[in-house]
Amino acid sequence: MIERVGTREVMDQYIDAVRSGRRDEAFALFADDVVGHVPGRSALAGTLRGRDAVMGYINQVVDLAHGDVEVEVLDQLLGREHMALMVRELIRAPERTLDIRRANFYRVQDGRITEVWIFEHDQYEVDDWLGQLLGGR
Repeated sequence: MIERVGTREVMDQYIDAVRSGRRDEAFALFADDVVGHVPGRSALAGTLRGRDAVMGYINQVVDLAHGDVEVEVLDQLLGREHMALMVRELIRAPERTLDIRRANFYRVQDGRITEVWIFEHDQYEVDDWLGQLLGGR
């Protein structure tokens, strides 16, 4: 019998890897065809399709902060195939630190994260921060 990995187990692994800076382990939990929904009006906003696109977005934001990102999980809501994480993120770039609250919603199927939605507490602040660091791109 094949043991199915549940949403809680997948997300616990994901959270641990993200908080510890082990992005490769976190990315390994994405399905090949994962879909990411990035809000806002920055050059990075939009629907991202596939592991490479979602990883590219995350890596670009982390690179803008020179790897100085701190994630604190404030609360969680768990369903059969979904998990919502309410988080505080400190993203420290040399030019400016972004201290944000956001809700990330994940869909987990067959032991992999298949979809991610990001909802910012203050989308204007995030767009401004990204615009400043991306040079208006």
